[in-house]
Amino acid sequence: METILFNAAYTFYSLCLLFYLLYIFTKQESFSRWGFGVLAVALALHVGSLVTRTVTARHHYYQQAEVLRQEGKVEAAIGAERAGNSYVPWSNWFESFSFFGGIIAAIYLVIGLRLAIPILGAFIMPISWCLLTIAFFSDRSLKELMPALHSYWMAIHVPIMFFSYSLLGVAFAVGVAYLIQEHQIKSKHPNALTFRLPSLEDLDDLIYKLIMVAFPPLTLGIFLGGVWAYSAWGRFWGWDPKETWALITWFVYVIYLHLRLFVGWRGRKTAYLSMAGFLVVLFTYAGVNYLSPLHGFLSGTGR
Repeated sequence: METILFNAAYTFYSLCLLFYLLYIFTKQESFSRWGFGVLAVALALHVGSLVTRTVTARHHYYQQAEVLRQEGKVEAAIGAERAGNSYVPWSNWFESFSFFGGIIAAIYLVIGLRLAIPILGAFIMPISWCLLTIAFFSDRSLKELMPALHSYWMAIHVPIMFFSYSLLGVAFAVGVAYLIQEHQIKSKHPNALTFRLPSLEDLDDLIYKLIMVAFPPLTLGIFLGGVWAYSAWGRFWGWDPKETWALITWFVYVIYLHLRLFVGWRGRKTAYLSMAGFLVVLFTYAGVNYLSPLHGFLSGTGR
């Protein structure tokens, strides 16, 4: 059932992207309304797939624990029960990309309900769809995690980080829209897209607000990651590649906020910096998993 729900959600996400692309290349407002409605359906199906996967996975671990107890393997059974109790649907490569893409889509849905800027769907949804496409073609089997990851912190630290990352991903998309709008305004032959996109000032302000909202959970998530590391390995910070690049990500956005608030940077320079920041986010999230012995559980390379 979980597979059916996720596949259906992915199909609706793809239709949503198609409608927004049709909207950007035509003057049919109906495409944006169709895209927004299809997005709501996709998210509902996606949530259903996450809930179903959680129930199925926990049932699997509890059954495994029961079998191990019958075989007299009490310690292993306790480990399986812990895995079942702590399981959340963002524990491996497939799940994390699925969750990441879904959060970005949900943030756009909220933005769309508050701001009448449907054209932004054509910039934000491609990011969500790319992440979900990686998930769609990934191995969906359950993966055994190291004992330290069978913790309630997995249900706290990781969603906070994904929430901040997703907001920063949306800021990246708005940055792309800003650069396109700037190019259109400066060109001698602007097309209809110029009149659909918000003003440069509004786009710049939206990037800033998204980063301002993302920065506190980014900071909190990194701090809670240290607390989790202390409870798991007895040290708050160990300069593991994941930890190091999370700190680099944090500093990139500290620099953005400093330059915007105290130096007066606006416009293209801050748009480029916000976009560069999300590229660092992507490397911290995905690339570093191939370098980190402790955090490589997502890509299957960790211990």
